[in-house]
Amino acid sequence: MMKKAVRMFRKRVAAKTTAVFCMVVCLSGCLGSVLQAEEASGYYDEFGNWVQESYSEESGAETAGIENPEALAALTGDTADAAGSMDAAQEVSSALTGAYSVEAGWTVDSAASTEEKTVYKQDTNVGMDNTSTITCSYMDTNYSVLEYEQLRDMLTNNLLYANVNAQISTSAVYTQTKDYLYIVIVDDSALDYKDVYHYVVGDYRCFCVEVREYRAEADQAVADGVKTPHEVGQTTAEEFTWGVA
Repeated sequence: MMKKAVRMFRKRVAAKTTAVFCMVVCLSGCLGSVLQAEEASGYYDEFGNWVQESYSEESGAETAGIENPEALAALTGDTADAAGSMDAAQEVSSALTGAYSVEAGWTVDSAASTEEKTVYKQDTNVGMDNTSTITCSYMDTNYSVLEYEQLRDMLTNNLLYANVNAQISTSAVYTQTKDYLYIVIVDDSALDYKDVYHYVVGDYRCFCVEVREYRAEADQAVADGVKTPHEVGQTTAEEFTWGVA
């Protein structure tokens, strides 16, 4: 019975090892080498620890720890280039959350921004308080795209509870890439501004564009024949595109 249990354990380990090796094969395509796993096996050392051995048909060599970039680079024969490629891939990956832009005339206010949120103000108002802002951020959720109605209800209820004196109005459109875009306007007439929230819905995530629009600035924009802060923010949300996961 003991020998049979050990054999079954080895088979499970080998299966997991093969899965890890296959993921690395996909990554190695970026380095200009294609590796094909024919078999993956291992053995117990004298201390009873499992040691993985992976066989690369193309290289004809047995390697251990191929799932790390250094081992992969050694296998392809160019450690420096491989390390640089891996770093570049990580930078690209981190930038692929999504792409958006705020139209000309609006600038990042570094003093008001944080790592989680980027705050934009009109060029002439950067550094000033009590002026219109467009704030862009990402939010994790518990809902998939197909569960957007549940997400919509949760977002609306949260804003209702947080703004008991405000009038709440909602609408929904689609982005240019056909993602669901939910819009909530929170308008308390006792204040000299209103807040508009735009949520681009993704799987278990949202891209958020929050606009605080001061009424005087909106009126002036209308008089000047240019977009109001609300309109600029909604354009940003509508043109947003999710990155490749």
